[in-house]
Amino acid sequence: MAAVNSVRYIRNLNTGVELIFCNNVAISYPIHNHVSVLTIGIVLDGSVMLTAYNEIKTYKKNQTFVIYPYIPHRISAHNSYTLLSLCIDKNIIHCYAEDSIQEHVMTLLPDALHKEKISQNQIIYLLNRLNLAVKFYSLTAPADLHPCSQNPLITHYKKQLELYPENKFSIEEMAKNAFISKYHFIRTFKAEAGLTPHQFQLQNRIRKAKRLMLESKTMTEVALTTGFCDQSHFIKQFEKQVGMSPLTYKLSSKIIK
Repeated sequence: MAAVNSVRYIRNLNTGVELIFCNNVAISYPIHNHVSVLTIGIVLDGSVMLTAYNEIKTYKKNQTFVIYPYIPHRISAHNSYTLLSLCIDKNIIHCYAEDSIQEHVMTLLPDALHKEKISQNQIIYLLNRLNLAVKFYSLTAPADLHPCSQNPLITHYKKQLELYPENKFSIEEMAKNAFISKYHFIRTFKAEAGLTPHQFQLQNRIRKAKRLMLESKTMTEVALTTGFCDQSHFIKQFEKQVGMSPLTYKLSSKIIK
């Protein structure tokens, strides 16, 4: 379990850009995807094992990786590592030029450079990979990265689970409305989203909980608003997904406006 200050979140609300700094941790993250975020990571020390794009690859010091929106992935750690991740809302990529996106990123870097052990060369590696990733994503059709289902109701429910994860969704009812069996629905949904409906809904509940906690909501309010039956269940699932307690996450987050 991560301690306060071992993982730091720095987010600019105006630009939708976030830096996540994991300092000397051994946190493993279960399979998940980022529905609206392009992520570029650089290993500052140690190594991590990334499962994505149907392969397992180990990244060591100064190596970078890219996770595009909707790509299912997991991070495994056998030893401690230090990792800097840059997360950019995909809408920014379509609305701004590459130079402008880099300027948005640079507004957060001084804070990271001042407080963390990051070299100038590592920042250059990160920015170079950022430019390549943005250029590729801008030129690539979304369907090339995450194919859409031929059943429009599958796409519809994926969007509903993304936007309203706190609501109750019955697998049986969704499958019935899509005119397919329960098991076919789960397989088809996973083929499109990379996760089962339950996994996809749970990760989006946790993401909504993160936003609400930064709005000074109480833990009980956050748990009930995001569809968890009680605070205890919420905390358990949050720790499993994020690698830290909700309180630790809140204390580790910094918002820049």
